[in-house]
Parts: sequence; structure tokens; C-alpha cells
Amino acid sequence: MQHCEIRGLDGGTCHTEQLQTRILFKDHHGSSFYGLTICFVNMTASNYKRDSDDGLDRSSHAQTIPPAPDSAALEPFAEAKKFSESDAGDGTKREDMYLEGRALALCMVSVYCCMFLFALDQTIIVTLLSKVGNKFDGLDKIGWLGSGFFFSMAILVIFWGKLALLFGRKYIMIASIILFEAGSLMCALASSMNVLIGGRVLAGIGGGGIQTSVFILITEIMPIHKRPLGMALVGSVFAVASVLGPLIGGAFTTHVTWRWCFYINLPVGGLSLVLFCWTFNPPKTKGSAREKLKFIDYIGTLLLTGGLIMILVAITLGGRDYSWHSGAVVALFVVGGILTIAFFLWTFNYAKHPLIPWEIAKVIQITAAGIALFGMFGYFLATMLYLSIYFQVIHNADAWNSGVHLLPEIVSVVLTSTTCGILIKTTTFIKPFAVVGAFIGFIGCGLISLLDVDSSNSEKIGYMIPVGIGIGMQMQSCFVGGQVKAPKTDGGVIFATSWMNFLRSIGAALAATLADAVYTTSFVNKVGPELKKQTQSIQEELSHYNLKKLINSNAVIHTMTPESQAFIKEIIMSSIRNVFYMSLGFAAICTILVMFTTNERLPTAFMAPREDEGNKEEENHEEDQPVQLGNTTESATIVRDTRTSHE
Repeated sequence: MQHCEIRGLDGGTCHTEQLQTRILFKDHHGSSFYGLTICFVNMTASNYKRDSDDGLDRSSHAQTIPPAPDSAALEPFAEAKKFSESDAGDGTKREDMYLEGRALALCMVSVYCCMFLFALDQTIIVTLLSKVGNKFDGLDKIGWLGSGFFFSMAILVIFWGKLALLFGRKYIMIASIILFEAGSLMCALASSMNVLIGGRVLAGIGGGGIQTSVFILITEIMPIHKRPLGMALVGSVFAVASVLGPLIGGAFTTHVTWRWCFYINLPVGGLSLVLFCWTFNPPKTKGSAREKLKFIDYIGTLLLTGGLIMILVAITLGGRDYSWHSGAVVALFVVGGILTIAFFLWTFNYAKHPLIPWEIAKVIQITAAGIALFGMFGYFLATMLYLSIYFQVIHNADAWNSGVHLLPEIVSVVLTSTTCGILIKTTTFIKPFAVVGAFIGFIGCGLISLLDVDSSNSEKIGYMIPVGIGIGMQMQSCFVGGQVKAPKTDGGVIFATSWMNFLRSIGAALAATLADAVYTTSFVNKVGPELKKQTQSIQEELSHYNLKKLINSNAVIHTMTPESQAFIKEIIMSSIRNVFYMSLGFAAICTILVMFTTNERLPTAFMAPREDEGNKEEENHEEDQPVQLGNTTESATIVRDTRTSHE
């Protein structure tokens, strides 16, 4: 029992001996708070008065009941009460999507398994490129095994987000898993290089839908105060899968067959699909399929797909099959750039049902968070891929040992990501973790560029840890920060998540493609001039090799004399270092843009009541209605000053 006072925001007070909660309501104008409060047992509702310009003297009342202390602790609580997230706009409400207990745990397991498979497929092919290229006599095409996957994954991310909003998250997730499994089966049964590339493209399309659905589902099945930990686990799963990819791929390729790198997706993906369908059963979206198809922006989809494909293909072909100043590469860059610009002009000015509304993109904090993720995932993927190549080529490590060498970075990602997710939830601070992580990641990218052919183990470990710490601190901070600033209009959170995920995916695809181009171009441009400076014996020995193919078949290096090996490794090390310099540029983008993310803190578990519910109560003047607060329903008596009708 406690003697206390509840003060309405309009100056009114209520005397009570037991305070259970405090609830804020908006008036029917939606702009100011109405003088309502909830009175429980032993609360004297008749003592409630409202200070207004009605000429009444309440000085005696003010002397009888002392004013409630203006505690600073109540202010954040009040602000948290006022926070609310938008509904999806498909007929479902945000509260209907939340899961708890066993259903939440099982659903998250299925979602993380799908994310694991998608992330695994990004790096599992690293160790089988030479084997597959030699088998199908297509070493000149093996670059497309990675590029085809990344292209199809990235360019359709924003389209998958729109489909998830229209047709429901569950059905889009199911469709994405089926496409991904079909692509994996196609790769496993491939009888030629072209079929294998086609399977990778199909798997990339499904993978783009999986990753989009994962981020949206984490947003919907968990309220925002729990979301940082959910996002942190996504980052941890992604990081672990990226490292296990080369390990699993190397083990299958060496001891079984490379085809099992794709067969493994079938049982795990099938189990995840069954588990997901069992645990996630949201309300069905409203409207017929024919009506929903009218809300797809087909022109915008074609412009975006065509523009991004041309740009990424130009980067892939440049320096490898064509010179950078060739007509084909220049034409692809020009036409692709024009189509991409046309997409944004169309989407933000003319599209009736845009893939990304201007109301989302114009919010600086959301777009800044997305571009920060663009830079962060760019340097993350580039460093992971080429650190693996560094250990395999420079230090003669097999696929398994190269993955072991990457453990310092991956362990730091997992530990930091989980710790920061807990700290964000506990302290409610968001931006400080993102800013500190961006600076640490930038420093880490600079440090790994110091790696050399003869670097010690302590240097390798020490240089990789800051990169992992920086990555672990940023992902959940940027995503949650952008979602906090999402507009309250229907679909605001889903559109904001799709927009940030689109920018993140483009960063990953662009970095992987650029890294390959930088590595290839650097090697080709350096090996010729540097070879002329070597001894006659080295020149004669290397004249029997196709030096350009050494990029994709490092096993050939082991057949050379020690002198020739040392020369080739120096050239490769210089090329890898240029990739690390490129990663530093992506880290700089991340560091600059993270400064423009939101300064707001994470809302607490208490959500604001819906305006439409508050308006309905006010219009009907109902009493003794249940008040919904999150997952708790409390019976309350609403005390209202009815004099507002004639004021």
C-alpha cells in the first residue's frame, strides 16, 4: 500500500492508496492527451479535478493533496508508452503476429536454419571452383558460380519485400525455400557448367526471398524491445555459416563429392520448411490474388532488375574477359546507370504502387542506416572471401584449415553481436553501439591490409579481431534504429526493413563482384611487368603456364619451384591487399553514414494504445472496458471529464 497521487497530463489529479499502472490516451484530434486516468481499488475517483479556464478555485484542493514528484524516471516510461509501430496494411495487426514461448523458439529455429543455408551457399563454393572448372572444362566460367548467385539474390530483394506485404510473409517464405531447394537440386544434378550456373541463379532468387522474409519475420514475431537480440542472432548465424561454408565445401569436395555441397541443402531446408509451417500461422491477408497483383509495380521491377544486372555484369566482365575501356563494358555501365536512375525517378515520382514509397526513402535515419549496412556487409563479405584465399594460397592451408584460421574473426562477430544485442535491450541505447562498431571496423579493415606473405600468427589473429568486433556491433543497431524511425502508416516497418535489406544486399553483391574484379585486374596487370624483372630461370619456367588461370587454380602453384612460388605469391598477396584497400573504402562509407542514424533510444515493452481504439471509447462513452497493454489485459474504470463537450 502506498499513498500517492496520479496527475493527468491536463493538470488534473486523483488521490489513491494503491497505484498499479499509468495509461495514456489521446483525444479524438490525435494531437493532445486527454485528461483520463485509470483508477483501481481504493482509488477515490470523485477527487479527480481538471484544471481549466472555468473559473473554479482549486487552491484548497492543491493544498490538501501534495503534488506528485516530477520524477525523471517516469519520463522515459511515458515516452515509451507513446511509441507504436504500424500495422502491415494487409488486414493484419501487429499484435496478431507476435509469438511467445515454444512457438517463438521453434519458429526462430526454422528461420535461422533457412538463413544458415542461404549464408552457407554464399561461400561453400569457394573450395570447389577449381574441381568443378576442371570437370566441366570451364575454368573461364567459374566466376559466374558466385556472380550468378549474388546478382539474382540482390536485385530481387526489394521485389520480395513487396510480395511479402501483399501475399503474406508465410507464403512468400515457403515459395522462397522451394525455389532455393530447386536451385540446389539443379546444381547437384548438373551435367554441364551452364546448368550449374543456371542452378546457382535459381538458388539466388530463392535465397533473396529467404533473407528478405527472415528480416521481416524477425521484425513481426518479436516486439521492438526484444528485436535487438533477434537481429544479433541473425548476424551470428550469417557469420558462422560464412566460415563453415569453405569448411563443409572442402570436406565434401575432398572426401565425398562436390555435389554434396548442394545436396546438403535438401534435408535441412525441408526440415526447416516443415517446422516453419507448423509454428508460424498468422492471420490471412485480405483481398483476392487478382486484386493484389494490381499493386505490383511491374515497370519499376523491370527498370531496377535491368539496370542492376547490367552494372554487375559490366563489373564482372571488366578486366577479365574485356578491358575496362572496351565498348561492351562501357555500354553496360551507361545503359545500366540510366535504367537505375530511371527506376528511382519512376518510383519516387510516378509509380502508383512503388516498390519503396518516397515516405520511407526520404527519412534520413532509415536511408542512412541502410547505406551503413551497405558498407558494413560489403567489407564483411569481401574480407571473409579473400582472407580465405589468403590462407589457402599464401599459407598453403586446405579448406578446413583456412576456416580454422578465420575463427578469430568469426568468434568475435558472434560474441560481440550477442553481447551488443543484450546491451541494447538493457540500456535502450542504439546509436552508440553502431558508431563505435563502425570506427572499430574501419580500423580493422586498415589493419588487415598490413598482412603479408610472412605475417606471424599473432599478427593474423590481432588484425582480424577488430573487423569481427566492428561487424558484431553494427547490424542489429542499424536495423533496429531504422525501424524505430519507420513511419506509422500501414506497412511502414515492413517497407523500412525491405529498403534497408535491399541496400545491404546490394552492398554484399557489389563488394563480392568488385573484389573479384580488383583481384583479377591487379594480378593480370602486375604479373607481366614484374615477371620481366625476374631471373631467366623463373621466366622460362613460368612461360609454360597460363598465368591468368593461376587466379582460379592455385593447385598449379604447388607444382612450381620454390623461387617461382615465392614470386607468384608476392603478386597474389599484392592483389589481395588491393581487395583489402577496397574493403577499407566500404568501411569508410559505413563510418560516415552511421553518424546520420537515429539518436532515439529503444522503446520499452509498453506500447501506446491504438488511436482508433481510444477514439472508439471516447465516442461511445463506455465504462468498465478492458484496457490492452501488450500481452496483459487489466480491468479498469475510466474516469472522464465530460465537460469537454461544451468547452
